[in-house]
Amino acid sequence: MMLLMMISSIHLISQKTFHFNKHMAKPNGYVLQRGFSPIDGKPFVVIMTMKSNNRKTGKMLQVWILNESVNPVEAIATGADYTICGDCPHRKQSDGSRSCYVNVGQAPNSIWKAYKRGSYGNLSDLDLAEIKGKRIRWGAYGDPSIIDRYLVKALNKRAAGHTGYTHQWKQPWAQWCKNVFQASCDSFEDYLNASAHGWKTFAVIPKGSEAYSGKLCPATADNSQATCATCKLCDGAKTDIFVEAHGTGAKYV
Repeated sequence: MMLLMMISSIHLISQKTFHFNKHMAKPNGYVLQRGFSPIDGKPFVVIMTMKSNNRKTGKMLQVWILNESVNPVEAIATGADYTICGDCPHRKQSDGSRSCYVNVGQAPNSIWKAYKRGSYGNLSDLDLAEIKGKRIRWGAYGDPSIIDRYLVKALNKRAAGHTGYTHQWKQPWAQWCKNVFQASCDSFEDYLNASAHGWKTFAVIPKGSEAYSGKLCPATADNSQATCATCKLCDGAKTDIFVEAHGTGAKYV
């Protein structure tokens, strides 16, 4: 009952209202929140999709944080992804390079378009039984620190586990994420700083370089059968993890 009260009390801010027809088949995703980013004050939307074919993460519920007004491809081209990514160094740089592993022209763009069509249910449509026993991946794209903290904590209590990472760990408004998400680090200095302030860290290092923190992500180890869903280490509270850069932007790390 307390969990239901917590979720129902979350204030969702939106300039638009999307109505999902409850007589239709159960949606494959839900709009968890619409709000204004603490990064730049511009609108964002949080969408949870219920099925995933991602072999690395396994069968986790995927949470996407998107610019509400601009599709992800255009957002990267214009810099509007700052709303949801902040000062993440893996964003597109002035020389055109981008080291982020997420191909926004695929899932993020499809999800944004589906959202604009009104294809997803609202938070009030979500049956909490759909969360129970499953693990949540906060930030399949976008920084989860901008999501309402009470929403995150309420759903995490219902789920079997979660993962999450934030580059905003230095920001005062993101301190609630400590022990909830890993601090994303891109240098030994970052690692020392985050550790000194009580964060568990997640570091991305150039492929083949020497690691400076924690243990290698089990889901990326050679011949490993582990997935993020089975590993459960990146919950902000257990240990420091590192991963070698991967994806199309790995050469820029």
